[in-house]
Amino acid sequence: MEQLLTTLETAQLLRCSLRTLDRERADGRGCPFVRIGGRIRYRRRDIEAFIAANVRGHAASAVPAQSHRRRLSKQTAHGGAAP
Repeated sequence: MEQLLTTLETAQLLRCSLRTLDRERADGRGCPFVRIGGRIRYRRRDIEAFIAANVRGHAASAVPAQSHRRRLSKQTAHGGAAP
C-alpha cells in the first residue's frame, strides 16, 4: 500500500509552514494531494515528483535549456519572432 503523509508530515518534509502548504493547495499551485473524506493526505511519490519538477539552476538538466535555445535559433533563422 502506498504511503500517505499528513499535512504536518508533508510540511516538515518540504520544510515549509502548514499555512504555506494550505495556501499553495488552495491556489492550485502546490504539491498534488489526496482528499479522503475531509482529510488531506499527500503521497510520498507525488512529493518527490513535485520536488524534482521544481529543481532550478545547476542541478537541473541542461537538455531542456539546449532544446529551448535550438527552438529560438530556428525561429529566428526562419523569420519567426522569439517568444
